[in-house]
Amino acid sequence: MQTSTAPQRPVTAFLPINTLMLQAIKKVEQVIHELGRRGFAVASIDMSSPAYPTVRIQTSARCVQLIESGQAAYFSFGQGQIGRYREGQFRLDGCRVVWTENAN
Repeated sequence: MQTSTAPQRPVTAFLPINTLMLQAIKKVEQVIHELGRRGFAVASIDMSSPAYPTVRIQTSARCVQLIESGQAAYFSFGQGQIGRYREGQFRLDGCRVVWTENAN
């Protein structure tokens, strides 16, 4: 019994969103390397907006230094299940870098 499969046609070009996603991945890779060089630990990545990916880092004393020097800013304040929190952010090579600080 022979089974025949239709020949696969080569895809000549990526869909535009695929190209954007590949560019975003390269951008995020560079940012992760730079954050590691600066002593930050990456916790997660959000690429739902490939033109401007968000990289979440673990909170550290360096985050406070960035706020104090004006290189970063707080953008969100709130009350969650574990208490009050605030979120900081800065830009790095086309990515948004964010972290969350919990108040005790």
